[in-house]
Amino acid sequence: RATTAGTTRTLSISSYSTSHAKGYTCTVSATPLSTYPVILATVPVIPPPSQVEGVVLSGSGTSLTVSWNAVIVPMYMILYIVRYSTDRGTETEPPSDAMMRSGIRATSTTLTGLQSGTTYNVWVAAEILGAGVQGNYSMRMPNPGP
Repeated sequence: RATTAGTTRTLSISSYSTSHAKGYTCTVSATPLSTYPVILATVPVIPPPSQVEGVVLSGSGTSLTVSWNAVIVPMYMILYIVRYSTDRGTETEPPSDAMMRSGIRATSTTLTGLQSGTTYNVWVAAEILGAGVQGNYSMRMPNPGP
């Protein structure tokens, strides 16, 4: 049966497999709940940014420039999300109330309006522009302090 535009179909996922070797792809197979055809989707696996580093800008100590290595996913434009907080969160996950800057195209950003003398923990993740696919966060980076 043909599906018209705007129609939502519910499928149950019967299995999945991943391959981290070539092309960073994740293949998902779905089994229809009725007579609709099986859907096969390939979603790239996005690695976390590496070499996340921070430099406190001179002066008042209320700004922190954070940089990282670019994430490359062939054929996709990558944007970055930076989360930061005075709470430690976990090694690879910021606390839910962490401040966020998203839509960053460069491999660095400057966080401003910080409280001088306070340690901020920073996490960076990559996402595919327009796809709603986000990778894992980098390892937590505590700022180097004032």
